[in-house]
Amino acid sequence: ARLQGSDRLKIVIDRNIRGAEETFGQHGELVAMDGRRIRKADLGDAELMIVRTATIANADLLEGTPVRFVGTTSIGTDHLDTDWLQRAGIEWANAPGCNADSAAQYTLAMIWLACQRLGRDLFDQRVGIIGRGNVGSRLHRLLTALGVHVVANDPPLADRGVSGLVSQDDALACDIVSLHVPLTDSGPYPTRGMLGQERLERMPHGALLVNAARGDVVDGDALLEKLRDGSIHAALDCWPGEPRLNSELLQRATVATPHVAGYSDDGKRNGTRIVYQAFCAWAGLTPVGRVADGRRLALLVHDANSVLTEALEAACFVPRHDAALRRLAGLPTDEVAAGFDALRKEYPYRRDFHGWSVACESSRAAQTLSALGFVIDGSKR
Repeated sequence: ARLQGSDRLKIVIDRNIRGAEETFGQHGELVAMDGRRIRKADLGDAELMIVRTATIANADLLEGTPVRFVGTTSIGTDHLDTDWLQRAGIEWANAPGCNADSAAQYTLAMIWLACQRLGRDLFDQRVGIIGRGNVGSRLHRLLTALGVHVVANDPPLADRGVSGLVSQDDALACDIVSLHVPLTDSGPYPTRGMLGQERLERMPHGALLVNAARGDVVDGDALLEKLRDGSIHAALDCWPGEPRLNSELLQRATVATPHVAGYSDDGKRNGTRIVYQAFCAWAGLTPVGRVADGRRLALLVHDANSVLTEALEAACFVPRHDAALRRLAGLPTDEVAAGFDALRKEYPYRRDFHGWSVACESSRAAQTLSALGFVIDGSKR
């Protein structure tokens, strides 16, 4: 049998996972923990471990435990030692694409705020997307819907014959470069440290680098040098070495947020749904629970000229978390790390654009927001 022991499993689960009681809780006892604090001693009689990116699932944590299934309700798997898990006979699952809408929408909000702070009009900029997967393709659609000029680079897709892509040099030559690649160390296109000094030099003077992918796809020291001399700017949601952020990098970033691009309620619930389905399929169980959708939010947009600022600040509240993260700058590194984790843990309720009912006082504003995926409440126009 794939699962041993009693019918009621013990499941160690990150306390930040949405919909846990309605799904995994139907099959066993949930032990909710801070994901970064899960230790081998906590897994002594656990058969399942369900986590997010804060937990490193490898031999150090799992060897000698009864855990037979590890699920991460995140897109990425760089925190899972998948080779070791497979050798150890431990099934694993992730949730590709679960928060892609959330991450793309948040990235758009970061870009919008950065352009405002730099005194630039987004509609005059060329955007180069590196990585046109689940998130990058959605950001491409959002920007295109707004009429922004976008190009995309993705070598793995190009190898599969996908057309319409450009070289990495062409993407790096844009006014805004947005990263949407996984963190990988092997294969034909490893991404760890892919944007180091040499590639950063290819970006035009004054360009904006946006990272909502993984912190370590960028060489932090090389980026800091470029920010110091003012040759490029940065909008960062993901940071090299997080949660132990470099305070100077934090202070010099044009936009700075605590790795929350994918943290919408919708993204989290989707992640739970995907991993729960994978667990049930592996265990031969019939899914008996479901993750409900979150509550719909309402917004009234008054000014057609500020429609994007109003909508993006309401839906993504990037300025609020930018301010909260900047308050950590200058603190001892351990305090920065604790504060970074606290901002993620205490992240407020957020819906993807489709979770908003928007009343607009102008048809032009309604058209713009509808193109981005907001639900327009026609009864109040």
